[in-house]
Amino acid sequence: MPNLRSRRINGNLAFWSTHQKRILDAIGEGVVKYIDDFTTFPVDDTTGDPSEWTTTVVEAGSGVTTIASADKSGGAVTITTAGNENDGGNYQLLSESFKTSGNELYFYTKLQINDVDQTDLFVGLAVTDSTLLAGVSNAVYFESVDGSASLSAVTESGSTETQTDSVGTLADGTDIELEFYYNGSNVEFFVNGSSVATSSTNIPSTEMRPSIHFLTGEATANTCTIDEIRVIQIGR
Repeated sequence: MPNLRSRRINGNLAFWSTHQKRILDAIGEGVVKYIDDFTTFPVDDTTGDPSEWTTTVVEAGSGVTTIASADKSGGAVTITTAGNENDGGNYQLLSESFKTSGNELYFYTKLQINDVDQTDLFVGLAVTDSTLLAGVSNAVYFESVDGSASLSAVTESGSTETQTDSVGTLADGTDIELEFYYNGSNVEFFVNGSSVATSSTNIPSTEMRPSIHFLTGEATANTCTIDEIRVIQIGR
């Protein structure tokens, strides 16, 4: 396991491993963070929806898409779609608390999908939007589309995007680490700890929130298991 190290960022203390832009945690007056390994997953007693996330479920027919705690060491949640093509769920943390403007910003997630070329995935930071995969105005994210296991890295501002295709490849039932780091001028994307793309254009400056949109691309239920989400903003 890589050693834990630290460095100062704008007067705040950030802890990192593997590479200096993989921020595990940070402390200081300028730090805003959301770190969840899903060892617990509170839900609404009436609806069963996650109480810390806004949920929009898409159902093309009968059946129900669910998100629930998974039996996995260290914690996880699993999205299980209903069994019709384009069934799935759109999930966003309740508040828009993170922005690039005037800050350094880090996003990390580890997840796995059971059938990678029969699903659609959007994961990253975005403004409030209940149909992320259909198009979002301001966001920084990874995306894969039905029919392909290939990942794209995207920065989008005012509905204009900068997209780098083929930055990584998903594999059935296999964990993948996706992260990006904004250093004040550009966004660098990483897949499994390796730098895969950098964008200096169409970087949004508005507040965003952690966001996931997952759909099945076939008439079969599919799953996405999320091991962790970590977002750390370090202000100037």
